[in-house]
Amino acid sequence: MKAEKITINLSTVELAQIDFLVEKGLYASRSDFIRLATRKQTEEHRKEIEQFVDPTEKGVALSLKWGENDLKGWALGVIGLSQEEVENVYQNDGIIDLRVIGVLKIAKNVDPEMFKKVLKRAHISGKVVAEPEIKAIIDELNGE
Repeated sequence: MKAEKITINLSTVELAQIDFLVEKGLYASRSDFIRLATRKQTEEHRKEIEQFVDPTEKGVALSLKWGENDLKGWALGVIGLSQEEVENVYQNDGIIDLRVIGVLKIAKNVDPEMFKKVLKRAHISGKVVAEPEIKAIIDELNGE
């Protein structure tokens, strides 16, 4: 997966401690230290993350589930949604309910009007890769 660049503010003392550990060869770089520290903290809070993603199924990393007519998606990572899936929900008078920590990729050919009619929830903590009209529908639903 492509890395994202961020900017963080650290005190002089915090940065000096990281640099010291890098100089001692314990970490390859500042980035390496910060990546590993981030992984440690996300592992420490794994339970909270999994409960957000899918409180009914512990340990699910990626899941698209069809209900009677509905499509419910939970993802910790990357989840994709195709025009065929949207059409299937629309034709069966169903709903789409998505909760994602990571990346939601929506196919370029997804019909915005159809998508808007079936989308019940799209709570995304991360990034949405979609056409501008589709992103606007998600933003509108989430009150942004």
